[in-house]
Amino acid sequence: MLAMKIALGSDHAGFELKEKIKQKLSAQGVAVDDRGTDSTASCDYPDFARAVAEEVAAHGAELGILVCSTGIGMSIAANKVPGIRAAKVDTEFEAERSREHNDANVLTLGASVIDQDAAFKIVDKWLATRFAGGRHERRVEKIAAIEREDEGRAAKA
Repeated sequence: MLAMKIALGSDHAGFELKEKIKQKLSAQGVAVDDRGTDSTASCDYPDFARAVAEEVAAHGAELGILVCSTGIGMSIAANKVPGIRAAKVDTEFEAERSREHNDANVLTLGASVIDQDAAFKIVDKWLATRFAGGRHERRVEKIAAIEREDEGRAAKA
């Protein structure tokens, strides 16, 4: 595993899986910045999605991993932060493609959708896969252009 820093977050539904992922990454020598939550007490996923996404967007961490019940809410919230390409992933194939083709910088997982073994395999595949560039770079740049256009419209409003 390459030396890197991962921002990690979850809501209450994803807390237990997040803790297991944190232990696994730490054991592999990956620096983990745990942005919360710290229990299974009910909380709001957008708070933790934003904390992780902003850390990644500010280059405080190379990548981010978020866990909630389905991974959907975390993905939606994280993708509101400019510069974030969060992918909700359920398979190793999706993990590989999200990095290789989309240069995803945040992975979202659903603790109620996949088990621990699948989550570990997805995380390993996602972290091991590099962005392919080439024709995919042009497409990722088009996503960034949409963000810039949206920011320009917001500034004029």
